[in-house]
Amino acid sequence: MTDSHATDPLDAGVATRLRDLAASEAESTSPWPGLDRAVRRGRLRRAAAGGTLTVLCAAMAWLVVPFAMDGLDRTAPIAGPVTSTNTPTQEESETMSVADYFAPPELFPGPTWTRYGELVDGLEINSIAGPEHCDWQSAVMMHLGWPLGTVSTTSDEIRQFIRDPQGAISAQLQAGLRSPDLPADAEDTGYRLAGLQLWLSPSDPDGAYLVSALDVERWPRADPLVACG
Repeated sequence: MTDSHATDPLDAGVATRLRDLAASEAESTSPWPGLDRAVRRGRLRRAAAGGTLTVLCAAMAWLVVPFAMDGLDRTAPIAGPVTSTNTPTQEESETMSVADYFAPPELFPGPTWTRYGELVDGLEINSIAGPEHCDWQSAVMMHLGWPLGTVSTTSDEIRQFIRDPQGAISAQLQAGLRSPDLPADAEDTGYRLAGLQLWLSPSDPDGAYLVSALDVERWPRADPLVACG
């Protein structure tokens, strides 16, 4: 699949078009309606001349990254943190498997993650359902800012890992979902979703290890990023 990249000045014309998109959110093909809501609420605004907004496109659909470039006021994050009402309590998480956390997966912005006890921006990590208009809603698309701790501003700063138990996106991703033991060199990233932990292994850069109280899942990396077109 080939992604096209478009970079436009974040001027009054772009802001107007984004507001128009927000007004028709119910009809939008965007899998990231949170961007539309942010614009409607006045949270996305030009802070300096020359600010730009980069949107990756696949065919006629908006892709996964509503990224802000130079000139955007970052005092009000676009994508988070937004607290999910479906995030389990610590007590509930003690009896949950990895699959239980995503039954079903949540639409963007998804559940709120923490790192070392602090809420993190949704552009640093998110775990969202695939877009319904491509019938991918059974899959979980996790976007991780890279290097760790990065609040991503370009697609180059993302690693994408996908949980696709039904093969809705691809049989290859389905086959890459496994329940192994943690590799000997696995390292705790500090990211948490209630009791769910994210571990990474230097010897397995193409996998992310999700660790619950009951089991471990390895989610395969999608490289290049998977988009719905």
